[in-house]
Amino acid sequence: MNNTDQFRVAVIGMGPVGSIISAHLVEAGADVVVCDINRRRIDAIRANGIILRNTIEKTIPVALTSYTISELSEYDLDLIIISVKCSYLKSVLGEIRQIDSGEVFFMSAQNGIGTEQDIASHFSKERTLRMVINFAGNMIDTVEAVDVTFFNPPNYVSALSTEGREIEQNFILLLNSVELTTKSSDDIQNHIWQKAILNIALCALSAILGKTMGEVMSFPPTLKLVESVLQESIAIAEAKGINLGPEFPDAAIGYLNKGGPHKPTMLVDIENKLLTEIDYLNGKIVEYGKKHGLATPLNYTLTAMVKLLESSYHD
Repeated sequence: MNNTDQFRVAVIGMGPVGSIISAHLVEAGADVVVCDINRRRIDAIRANGIILRNTIEKTIPVALTSYTISELSEYDLDLIIISVKCSYLKSVLGEIRQIDSGEVFFMSAQNGIGTEQDIASHFSKERTLRMVINFAGNMIDTVEAVDVTFFNPPNYVSALSTEGREIEQNFILLLNSVELTTKSSDDIQNHIWQKAILNIALCALSAILGKTMGEVMSFPPTLKLVESVLQESIAIAEAKGINLGPEFPDAAIGYLNKGGPHKPTMLVDIENKLLTEIDYLNGKIVEYGKKHGLATPLNYTLTAMVKLLESSYHD
């Protein structure tokens, strides 16, 4: 691939994140195949395009769609973007392995810690990229449109090795050409941990309580709990050598205060009786706490409570 005009990409997962990325790539002129096992979602995109509302307002027709990952073997792709929930990542990677040409690159456009490492373990570091996303949304009427609740630019992207730099730069050029501001990062782990800790501090609480971001942040006792989870998680990041800086705690609270009526994905998952991303968020803090000999009682409690909610789906 020598220029962005020839950029050929598949996006797996047409929830809010995958839909927003896909719409902007199509708008920028890339050849985009959108893929989701939810046939109603793909049918809606075929009929009406990708519809974005609220913070971003646009409707983008999409020509190429797929119900299954196996169908992607029909396309000569430069990049496969994985935007499914982390809880389904390993299953998706197994399906992708069946169609892997050995030349396509892979990007994690997901929440959580370590998703790029899971991809690299399947397909090599040389073909792996990671995107840190600073927008969010919810589905409107289940499958018809995306309510983009906020975008706090920029997004960040990094290839894990020099082999992926051309893909990284072309991807960034495309998104910036349609104002989905995205930058390259030489320290993607710092951005991964920053974004993950923002989710760790609030998402599980929101899911357990059944409250929006704004409701949790505006109630002083739960705000204090958010601050405490934040500090516990920062300590684990520091133990791993991630330097978030002295300004991060205040900046994080400021960021979370902007969430307003947004329902975090974890809350939406609990409401719909779906698996959450808890293992890649609060669960990762617990995991790394054990490795470094640090107690993580708040994250352990939140992880246990979310898992209990998940276990009740079949009661």
